Amino acid sequence: MIFLHTLLLVVALASSMQEMLREYRLQLKADALYERHAYREAETVFRQLVSLAPAPQERSAASFNLACALYMQGKYPEAGTLFASNTKPGNEHRENRLKSIFNEGNTLAMRAIGSSEKAQKNALFHQSLNCFKRVLLAEPGDGDAKINYEIVLRYLDELEKPEQSSSSTTDKKSSHQPTSGIGKGIADRLLENAQHDESSLMRRLSGTGKSSSPRSKNNQDW
Repeated sequence: MIFLHTLLLVVALASSMQEMLREYRLQLKADALYERHAYREAETVFRQLVSLAPAPQERSAASFNLACALYMQGKYPEAGTLFASNTKPGNEHRENRLKSIFNEGNTLAMRAIGSSEKAQKNALFHQSLNCFKRVLLAEPGDGDAKINYEIVLRYLDELEKPEQSSSSTTDKKSSHQPTSGIGKGIADRLLENAQHDESSLMRRLSGTGKSSSPRSKNNQDW
């Protein structure tokens, strides 16, 4: 009987090792695909990892990476849902929780930029702003969160400006952005500020520096 128990234990350990090796290989494959910008293929592998992960922490990490792959494909609603699931109190890893909140703010901002409905734009931008504020409350010195906070704030300022009369804007149409948003340059900055690093969308400061024309009243509210 002792021999039988030992045999069963060895079989169980071998099976566990095989599963671990399989997950490890899948992780390497997913990371490699992500680094090559093959986000659709990486998404498929990350979904496999989510379904295979036995422990909550491993499942949370796989879910986070899946959300990153979705984000890079422009699948913002699903990516945002996954990021939000990693911001709940059950996620005890503080750094990962803050990264998820930051990235959720990016997904909300990009959804707002892509929306043609003013009320929806406004609501999404405010939700995005709240995400960056949550990061700053926890980490007041987070430079990327500050930059994205200011970007979204500028979008809201522009969005909430009263529309000028057609007679006063006709001659200036070629030199001004529409009131629906600041334009592609700022959207690109949001994307640039959410670029991936080591299979994630973690914060990375751009080399171009902050905007030279922040809000006239740059009072912190975090």
